[in-house]
Amino acid sequence: MNPKIRAVLGALAGIVAGTIIIGGIEMFNPLFVPDDTVLETNEQLAVYLKPLHFTAFIPLLLAIFLGAAVAGFVANWISKPTQYRPALIAGFGLFVAGLMNLLAIPHPIWYGIASSLLYFVGAWLGGKAVTKTAK
Repeated sequence: MNPKIRAVLGALAGIVAGTIIIGGIEMFNPLFVPDDTVLETNEQLAVYLKPLHFTAFIPLLLAIFLGAAVAGFVANWISKPTQYRPALIAGFGLFVAGLMNLLAIPHPIWYGIASSLLYFVGAWLGGKAVTKTAK
């Protein structure tokens, strides 16, 4: 198979795998909004999120890091040896989805910065893990 096509398919598969991991971990996050809380607008959500301690966001950051690492691993594993960077492309795809989430839902600024960096760090480390296992 053409290496370019393999790299694109690997990056897409990585994005799908990373999205599944992130969504799965976030679904089981014990810090979801209580059932009796009504959050119909972004302003209500911002009021709910503002007093939360930073430790409430740690499971979300962990989900992002693990999802990005899996995305990078899957992308490079499918792509095999190539001069392209499918792991970082997968990380960028997850970053774009995360950026849309940050723009749609109010988050603390520090969380936006940390999560944005974790997409690329996780994807890079996941991609490096494939090259280490291949040797």
